[in-house]
This record gives sequence, structure tokens and C-alpha cells, in this order.
Amino acid sequence: MKSVLFLLGASLFSYLLNNILLRFSRNFGVSSRQEQTGIVRWASTSKPTTGGISFYITFLVGSLTLMLLRPIAMGAGSAPFLALLFGATMAFLIGFADDAYGTHPRLKLLGQVFCGVILIYFDVYIAYFSLADAGLIWLDYALTIFWVVGLMNSLNMLDNMDGVTATIALTIIISTMTMLISREGIHPLFYMLIAISGGFIGFLFWNWRPAKVYMGDTGSMFIGLVLAFFGILYFWNSRPAPDNISHARIALIPIMAFIVPIMDTTFVTVARIARGSSPFVGGKDHLTHNLVRIGIPEEWVPITLGMVSTVSGALAFFAYKLTPEWRPFYSVMFAAYPIVLTGIFAMLYIRGARIHAVKERLDREARQREPIGIETLEATASAART
Repeated sequence: MKSVLFLLGASLFSYLLNNILLRFSRNFGVSSRQEQTGIVRWASTSKPTTGGISFYITFLVGSLTLMLLRPIAMGAGSAPFLALLFGATMAFLIGFADDAYGTHPRLKLLGQVFCGVILIYFDVYIAYFSLADAGLIWLDYALTIFWVVGLMNSLNMLDNMDGVTATIALTIIISTMTMLISREGIHPLFYMLIAISGGFIGFLFWNWRPAKVYMGDTGSMFIGLVLAFFGILYFWNSRPAPDNISHARIALIPIMAFIVPIMDTTFVTVARIARGSSPFVGGKDHLTHNLVRIGIPEEWVPITLGMVSTVSGALAFFAYKLTPEWRPFYSVMFAAYPIVLTGIFAMLYIRGARIHAVKERLDREARQREPIGIETLEATASAART
């Protein structure tokens, strides 16, 4: 009951906070930098990017509430909590600066790397290579930074259509709650997950199509760091059987849980490199866009991807629960799922891209065949006479 009340309180607080921020943006002219920077979104209109501010404030209020209600429990697990607090704050500042001023990509990347360093400093890192040889812990640190930077950019790229990123993040958070309860029961970080979920739910009321507010880089950077943090603790470092460690199993669990952002980033990166363009330049060539082009209604895109993310999270949990024995057959079986799923969505992505290419070609040909207007003919004749 306490968890439900905490979730309802966080959701209501986030909803009201987003309403206040939206009114503030209208009164004081705080709007998306889309108009100034030419950032491409699926929607044709610019909206306030105050959603990320609501995420962070809800997170802080939830943290303060937990410290007041459960000071002993919070003190006992202070290292992970401090890693989340400082890491999320740094991610928030990176996104806020980019939304407000448009930071240089290299400076932004440096800030993301620093977020990974913060987690490592508080002993939150992916333990993968060092399981075989303790001397390879530096590879674990490198993998952790790659994971943090990759997810922060991946969630930023995924934020291209109403309701998508918050929906996917919410499904991953729910999977994380399941993993956490299975491993540790009710834990202080469980209540942090509830507060963060409430922030997403309250925001979705305003971000669902047609969106009245966007999360901006402030929100996507925050979400990316939060998911990277919990991904390390409860997906990468999920080893229920210390005497039967499988590196394939350790890698497959987070891949399945985070399959949607991984697929979108992979498709976009490969497609843009194949076209000879930068993967970091925005465009309407994401998985979400091509799903709409093949006929899926826009309001169903976040639901469709959310269902895929939910099923994938359930399979990740099932892979975790196969204890204590993990056999090679399980590695093949669970590896087949992301491979097949990626193949299916790759075909849908390619089909949508082809539809878009044909439409663009037909539009160009139609413009070329347009008759010359009277005004153009008169101007041409006047110029010829002079």
C-alpha cells in the first residue's frame, strides 16, 4: 500500500509540476531550441522542452522524502544512492545546458563520460571481464563508460516522437523493479524507482500525442543516466549463481531488457553511415518514423514498442531466474530472441525507408513538372526586354 501511495503521489506531483512549467513557458517564452538549431522531430511544431526539469525535480523530492522517512535504510545503502544522485544531477545539467545554450558535441560527450566516471567512483560498474581475471577490471571500467555514454545518446536519439521515450523508459523501470524485488526485496532504491516512474507517468499525460510539452535533452540525458545506472546494478550484475557464471548470460540479460533503444540506435547509425552522413545529425529516419510509414498509426507506435520492451524485459527476468544451472542451450535459445526480433524490425525499418525514398522521389518529380506561373513568365519577359 505504501508503494502504491508513493507512486500516486509522485505521479500527481509530476502532473501538476508539468502543468506549472507549461504555464511558465507560455508566459515567459521558454520554448524549444528546435526553432533556432533546426533539430528535426516528427512533429511539425515546436513545443516547450520543460519535461526534463519535471523529471529531475520529482526525483529530488522523492529522494528527500525517502531520506526523511527511511534515514537508516538510506544510510546503509548510501554508495549506490549517491552514485545515482550525483550522476543524475550531472546528466540533468548536461541536458539543461544543451537545451538552453546548445553545447558543443565534444563538451557534451565529455560530460557524459564524466557521468560514467561518477558511477565508477561510487563502485557502480559492470563486472564482466574481471570475473575471469581481476587484472582486467580496467576493461570493466571502459565498458561501463561505453554503456553510460551509449544509453544517454540512445535515449536522446529515441526522443523523436510523442510519448515514445517515456513509455520505453517506464517499461524498463518496471522490469528493473521486478529484478530488484526478486533479488533484494523492498529496498530504498525500489522507492526511488517508484518516484522516477511517477515522474514519467505524470509527464506522459502532457507528452502523449498530440504532445503539449517535450522532455528535451534535459529529460533524455536524465533518463539515459538513470537507466544506465539501474541497468548496471540489476541487469549486467545479475549473478544469482556465483558458482555458475556464464558470460553469455550476463550480456544477454541487459541486451534483451534494452532491446528497443539498442535497435533504434543501431538502425539509424548504420543507415546514416551508409548514406555518408553523420550519425549524430538529426533526421526523420528512426525506427519510430518508419513504423508510421508502413501504416502503424502514430499513437500506436509507443504502445507497440512498449509492448516489445515489456516482453523483452520479461524474458530478461526469466533468463535471470534460470538458476542455478545455465546450460549452453539456454545461451543459444535466448540469443535467438534479440537476433530474430532485430531482423524483423530491420525489415520493417528498410520497408519504411524505401517508402519514404519513393515518396521523396515522386515529390521531386512533381515539383519539376509544375507549370511555370504567370508571374514568373512576366518577370522573365520583362528581364528579357531590358
